[in-house]
Amino acid sequence: MYKKLIIVNVAVILLVTVVYIFGYYFINYPVSFDLWEMVKGCQLQYLPAVFVVTALASYLVSSLDFKKLNFKSKFLSVFPFLNTLALAFFIYIAAEGFIKNKRELTKQENYYIKEAQKDIKKDQIVMRYTGGLSFQIYDQVTTRKIDSIGKKYGIISQNTGCVIDLIDIKAQEKYSEMTDSYLEKRNGKGWKERMKKEIDELKKIKNHRNK
Repeated sequence: MYKKLIIVNVAVILLVTVVYIFGYYFINYPVSFDLWEMVKGCQLQYLPAVFVVTALASYLVSSLDFKKLNFKSKFLSVFPFLNTLALAFFIYIAAEGFIKNKRELTKQENYYIKEAQKDIKKDQIVMRYTGGLSFQIYDQVTTRKIDSIGKKYGIISQNTGCVIDLIDIKAQEKYSEMTDSYLEKRNGKGWKERMKKEIDELKKIKNHRNK
């Protein structure tokens, strides 16, 4: 009997540990699925404290005089039950976080789909990038020339700041999906390389003059 109860306890502890670790992914969705990052990010060092609390509660309950069972049998029966409650709590937290983030992602995706449709009509596709404070490297004339090259290909650049929002970044993929095909039809294959080459040549000329 003890052997079966011990197996149940070990299985429940392992299951709680797995859910606790993987819960980090669902709570932080749409973070990339990386097991090592999940182990580091979930603050696994706090999990033993959960087992200490459930073990202490199991000890107190098992000390009560009920049923005709010895202390060991009662403890091995109560401990997995309390850990199952902890398991249910972790599942609830993970599911709640996932549903909340999923809804926000869907909302943001719908926003970017509308933005893509609007920008395609204007022939003005926004290329967003994160970079914090923007420091002007070139003079206004050179900067305007770089911008004009982008506009020639139907592109305008937009600095979104230094704050990284994973949901927003993921949602922007919808914008890219719609605008990438449009830009390829508009500019032809290899347009990114051609645009980069033109900008790089302009920068080279400017840098050469400054020497």
